[in-house]
Formats: sequence, C-alpha cells, structure tokens
Amino acid sequence: MFDSLTIRNSIAVRSVGIVLALSFQTGCRPIVAPMSDVSQAKTLMQKTMEQWRSGGSLTELRKQSPPVYVTEDLWRNGAMLNEYSISEESERLGSNIRLRVKLRCTNKSGKAVEKSFRYIVTTQPAFTIVREEG
Repeated sequence: MFDSLTIRNSIAVRSVGIVLALSFQTGCRPIVAPMSDVSQAKTLMQKTMEQWRSGGSLTELRKQSPPVYVTEDLWRNGAMLNEYSISEESERLGSNIRLRVKLRCTNKSGKAVEKSFRYIVTTQPAFTIVREEG
C-alpha cells in the first residue's frame, strides 16, 4: 500500500522531472537580442533631436506610443538645442547602432556649448537612445 507521503514524493519527483525536461529544451538555445535597424535608428535620432530643438521634453518622448527612452544630460539639465548634425556613418555595437551627433546648445546659464557625442540607439525591442560617455 502507498501512504500519502509516498504519493506526494512521487508527484514531486515527476514535477521536477517535467520542469527539468522543459528547461533543457529551452535552455540549450542561445538567447539572441533582436538586431536594431540602421535606417530606423537614424530616423529615431533625427525625430528625437527635432523634438529637443523644438522645446519638447524627455517626459513627452516617454509618453509617445511607442515610448522613446532617452538619456541625455544636457537636455535633462535644461540645455536648449540650437543645431545638430547626424553623421552618415554608423557602427553596429552588438544589437545596437552607434551614431555620432554634433550638437550646438545653449545651457541654462546662457553659455554656448558645441560638442560631438556618440549615441547608442536601440530600435528593438524598445526605442532607446543613450549618450556614450568618454
């Protein structure tokens, strides 16, 4: 005769076996991030820079559908974008796209700032733009 402890142990062993079998099936395949599209990355960068230049906010970008997540300290700190130029050249960085952008801004204290930065742009699975430091 089987007691309740034996039945519970049998069910637990079967459950663990099923979980292990499923994890081996899915765990053997490498997880590959979706690749970002170069032309879509450039378009996203241009639209984002236009939003900044027209006085838009980072919060407005996050509220769009789909949302755009941007990390740009000059913008966050209140600098106004006067001009920008996006280099035609791009570089693949893993599943992302690296773009060089020249900016002409006026910071909060009215000082003109002219800088060239590299940005990492992701178009899959979400729209993100992050300025590289260094």
